Amino acid sequence: MLRYAYEAKQSDGRIERGLMEAESAQVVERQLTARGYQVISVNPVVEPAAVKPGDAFARRFLQPVLYPVNSKQIAQFFTSLRVLTSAGMTVAEAMAHLSRQTRNHTLRRVALEAAEAATRGKPMSTVLKRFPGAFNKATLAAVEAAEQSGMLEQVADLLAKYYDRTYQLEMTYRWQTFYPKILLICAILIPTLKTLILGSFDAWIRLVWARSVPVLLLIAGLWYGWRALVKLPGFGKAIDGIKILIPWFGSLSRRISTARWARSLSMLLGAGVPIHQAMVAAAAATGNKAMEASLVREAEGVLRGRSLSEVIRSSREIPAGAVDLITVAERSGSIESALDKVAEYYETETEVGGKQTAVAVGVLSYLIIAAIIAFIVITSWRGLGQQYESFINP
Repeated sequence: MLRYAYEAKQSDGRIERGLMEAESAQVVERQLTARGYQVISVNPVVEPAAVKPGDAFARRFLQPVLYPVNSKQIAQFFTSLRVLTSAGMTVAEAMAHLSRQTRNHTLRRVALEAAEAATRGKPMSTVLKRFPGAFNKATLAAVEAAEQSGMLEQVADLLAKYYDRTYQLEMTYRWQTFYPKILLICAILIPTLKTLILGSFDAWIRLVWARSVPVLLLIAGLWYGWRALVKLPGFGKAIDGIKILIPWFGSLSRRISTARWARSLSMLLGAGVPIHQAMVAAAAATGNKAMEASLVREAEGVLRGRSLSEVIRSSREIPAGAVDLITVAERSGSIESALDKVAEYYETETEVGGKQTAVAVGVLSYLIIAAIIAFIVITSWRGLGQQYESFINP
């Protein structure tokens, strides 16, 4: 049961304030009404989370690693928020409910702090900003627009669909890289089979442990160290600029970023976000800091009366085919629909390109493992040959 802070007017006109434990705010209202009170307000009481030194650093760098949030969980979070608010719950009540139902550590803390902020009259967007590892700029802009327009339920539905589609794409990429990952594991284990066959099982386990643990620690250290480095503005922008210039991989990276940009911009415009703010937030959603900087710089043009197609054409970051489609859509007034089509097209292109890349990487990995096996076989036969010669010619 939750604790609720209530404010009610007695029959003689006096204002009474107090606390009451109940299953919902409606139960509190019914109990107060039964006493003859006129209910003014009922809000859940949530203990504020303590702010510790270094909390901002932990939320930006450590929380995404220790308590990650995937797109599917965020989609479920916004879906639940839409259902609860459509059922008549206030934001404070909905967030308090989500704090009890959500299993993810980060989202549970988001819900607790959002419930506490709502009881104090603060918007939910101020809480989401504290968790940059979970919510991108596009999400923040959409929520802020929803709070200003009173369309939180509709925007929550848009965000749920947006993150659900993002999760589907992420699963596609993971599946495409599954085979190379298996081959990498084989590359670690195959060289140790000689010990398993000619030696003992215990010796093989010790060898696998001695070889695999350092390799896995090295991979993990390089991966998380790289992720920390690319968060640095200057370094990340330089790397992303080089990334899109690499043959084949650069084209694939640009298509991925274009799909994210179009999907985010469509969602933001549908949520009622002003065009300039939507363009800045969608630029951040590309995931490429070099493209983001160019798109943000050119976005100032819409404040001077330039059209969306003119601005993105000047950035030279969005493919010409997408720009042409948006130009036609501006004349017919169907920009959001055109952006959705752009996103769908480049998502399909990315999926095809990703499959081709996965096949190429898989073949390359297979050849590397074949070379390793050949080396092991040749080395073993060479050793047996030397033993045979020493036996024949003592």
